[in-house]
Amino acid sequence: MSLETKSTDAKARLTLPRGFANTTVIIEEVSDVELRIRKALVVPQDEVQFIEERSAPLSNRDRDRFLKMLENPPSANEALKRAFKRSESSGG
Repeated sequence: MSLETKSTDAKARLTLPRGFANTTVIIEEVSDVELRIRKALVVPQDEVQFIEERSAPLSNRDRDRFLKMLENPPSANEALKRAFKRSESSGG
């Protein structure tokens, strides 16, 4: 990573390195004296997928195990019992 000092013009504009040419960028104001500029990947709204569309279906073995656990859930361990008691006492 190279370090370069540049000055902004009267409208606070700055010329970025050539690798940023014709790209969309994210400008994050980290503090009063620091900005973070990153290239952004823009996905058209009609191409955004729901997580369900990207998830692989369960294998037959995993599906069967899941269904078996729904029918006959395992007993709660001590950690789960303590968490449940805490949530009850906090009004949750």
